[in-house]
Amino acid sequence: MEISIVQEAGFCFGVRRAIRLAREATGEHDVVYCLGPLIHNRQVVDKLAHLGLEVVADIADVPDGAVVMIRAHGAGPQAYEQAQARDVLIIDATCPFVDRVQQKARQFADLGYEVLVLGEADHPEPRAIVEHARGQAAIVEGPRDVESLELSSQVAIVAQTTQRLDNLQALAAALLPRVRELVVANTICEATSTRQEMSLAKAEDVDLMIVVGGHHSANTCRLAQICQVSGTPTYHIETAQEIDPQWLAEAAKVGVTAGASTPPEAIAAVAERLQEIADNPEGCLHPHKERNNDR
Repeated sequence: MEISIVQEAGFCFGVRRAIRLAREATGEHDVVYCLGPLIHNRQVVDKLAHLGLEVVADIADVPDGAVVMIRAHGAGPQAYEQAQARDVLIIDATCPFVDRVQQKARQFADLGYEVLVLGEADHPEPRAIVEHARGQAAIVEGPRDVESLELSSQVAIVAQTTQRLDNLQALAAALLPRVRELVVANTICEATSTRQEMSLAKAEDVDLMIVVGGHHSANTCRLAQICQVSGTPTYHIETAQEIDPQWLAEAAKVGVTAGASTPPEAIAAVAERLQEIADNPEGCLHPHKERNNDR
């Protein structure tokens, strides 16, 4: 069995930066609070917790004078204002590309545009973008979401950094006949677009695709969706232990890709597990399941 890993799989610049800032902060302070999980990867968040990074849901949960990190997905202006009012030291790990979207949304709102944020309504990144647009924005997940909206004559679109370009194009096409002026800012992260393109190309060239990353990671879930479009059987897993050898029964070529918040060791563990199955296709069982049954 041939195992091939997408070149751009795993940590992106923004995630590496956030983790570096978290490690530096926990090295200097006994406890550092993080406004939500730093990134959407449970294993990384757990490791950082052992170093002293404590996740909180709201800035109100941070003691006066403490240290708080703004996670990679960003936060709204109110969080910064509340922290400053209580003498809380802010360490801002907002991805620079996310910060760019926030600034664009604010600029469009200041110019009087109705701002539409293309993204997931329950994801922290687009929610923070809306707050930066001073409430003059709405989150939409695609063209269908604007069918029933009462739109102004001037509309601007920004996109969550992990969105798909074709979804942004489809939204713009749906809005063009309905508004007098439409401005579109392509705020999709270039690294995200490259990873998506390379993952799709890999999926089209293999018999099976494995997508590694947090089950709550938006960009990882989107990678899995993109790979599925190719028609190649695709499995989204968080750890190597989730691999079922039966998936590989008829696979001569297996591709592996990973989301922007997936650590290199998780990708390496998946490749190692796949190789283990390839080397012993008949007798390879789930060792982790066996250990669980022995308890």
